[in-house]
Amino acid sequence: MHSTLTAQETPLHKVFSDDYLFIVPSVQRPYSWTTEQAGELLDDLLDFIEHHQITERSVEQVPEPYFLGSIVLVKGEKPEAEVLDGQQRLTTLTILLSALRSYLPEEYADEIDELVVQRGSRIRKIEDTYRLRLRKKDNDFFKKYIQERGGIRKLSKSTPVKTDSQGLIRDNSLYYLDRLNDLDPSTMTTLSSVVATLCYIVVVSTPNFDSAFRIFTVLNDRGLDLMASDIFKARVIGEIPESEQESYTEKWEDVESTLGRERFNELFSHIRMIIQKRKGLGNLKDEYDDIFNRVSGKAFVDEVLLPYSDLYIQLIDYKAQRLNQGRVLEMLNRIDNIDWLPVAMYYLHNCRENAHLFLRKLERFAAVHMILRKNFNWRQSKYSGILRDMEENKADFSMESLEITPQEKREVQEALMDDVYTKWKDSAKRYVLLKLDGLLSEGQPYYDHDTITVEHVLPQNPTENSIWCRNFQDIERYVHKLGNLVLLTRKKNSQARNFEFKKKKESYFQSRNGVSTFALTSQVINEQEWTPNVLERRQNMLVRMLVDEWDL
Repeated sequence: MHSTLTAQETPLHKVFSDDYLFIVPSVQRPYSWTTEQAGELLDDLLDFIEHHQITERSVEQVPEPYFLGSIVLVKGEKPEAEVLDGQQRLTTLTILLSALRSYLPEEYADEIDELVVQRGSRIRKIEDTYRLRLRKKDNDFFKKYIQERGGIRKLSKSTPVKTDSQGLIRDNSLYYLDRLNDLDPSTMTTLSSVVATLCYIVVVSTPNFDSAFRIFTVLNDRGLDLMASDIFKARVIGEIPESEQESYTEKWEDVESTLGRERFNELFSHIRMIIQKRKGLGNLKDEYDDIFNRVSGKAFVDEVLLPYSDLYIQLIDYKAQRLNQGRVLEMLNRIDNIDWLPVAMYYLHNCRENAHLFLRKLERFAAVHMILRKNFNWRQSKYSGILRDMEENKADFSMESLEITPQEKREVQEALMDDVYTKWKDSAKRYVLLKLDGLLSEGQPYYDHDTITVEHVLPQNPTENSIWCRNFQDIERYVHKLGNLVLLTRKKNSQARNFEFKKKKESYFQSRNGVSTFALTSQVINEQEWTPNVLERRQNMLVRMLVDEWDL
């Protein structure tokens, strides 16, 4: 059977040879390695030389190679190879070779030159071809200052750049020139030999896009820079007429730059849910084939990516957006999962009416099921149903699918009356206490604190013969209840936990000026004593507030 995948350990002198002409497609993300990553590469190579005590004469006797990870290529029988993954390493290695070429004697520089450029023929009128071609925006800069012999010496800190990636290429080049300047000549010649002959890359080749998807789904490499959004980008932009590809690539990269890589990839999981309205199947190729049967190319960028990225930013960066729904968004973002986001994004894009009411109902739905510990599969099933309901009833979506059942209402009330501190996850109990604090303060939308901790009023382990033990005959009955918990903006203090009530609220529950950040905690500070009656009264009041707020 004809194999569509090949993977081979290859020394760098064979990677940078006539076997390959590397092309970074315009749809790939820009070069992004900083001097930190470039420095780690050089440090690793120098440590490798020192560890094996390598000299130029002993290179051939070194028992093991130095592995640089893998690169993934879309490549047929011809040398042309689209770089699916590995752009950062190939570019940085070319910069390092260029820096070495500028320092070493001519006989060494000539050999390094062959790793950078495939020589043409004057007789046959064939021009020189550089072995790595970057994206269109950066290739001329890379060619002029890195690949052309002597070009790297023309660089300075003031060399003008047009893109961030050009700035990184310049900075990494100057960094390497500075580092190599401190090496003695013998180490530099040894380094060039090690790079060419002892540095190996696993070259994974696939002749087509479908095969590339397969690689992406099975390859688990720590150095893999690729994400699902990168794979999809190649397919989306490839569907667009060539004359418009650069424009749409810029639109795409503007969104990616605004969100950052991790959040951009997260956005894609939400978009997949919105389009397919079901739990993911795990096979990326099948997932994206299905999506492309529904929307592709320009329509995906203009009608899906751009509007949903704007909504995604509004929902997660709600403080910067200063939206009217700030308070409800604060609480939604404190839910311990993000499965609610596709539902919110779809509603705000397609339905819009009564947005505040919808978000409040969504928050209740998410909060109740966080308290009841509904798992991922349950949530995916429920949110998929809500998305389908919205799609079928855009004009008059009744929000009934966001209601909670009578059984769930009873279960939540029971959970609220139970030992919240020990039986709930930290995220759930902190969420409920912040929810109550917001209700008590009647309008505090944001909590800008690095630390928010949950603390007991009645201590978990009070000292014998303390007032706590005299007031509470059955401590276990009360200590972990909702009414016995407060919020603090400091790390827990094991010594202060067992203070008597008066001292505890004065020195631990409030600041030096006599106030607390949280209304929930101020309520306790205003109590003169802490007894079972006071705690039970507060317990019933807090539970009643949530019962009313959530219509339980």
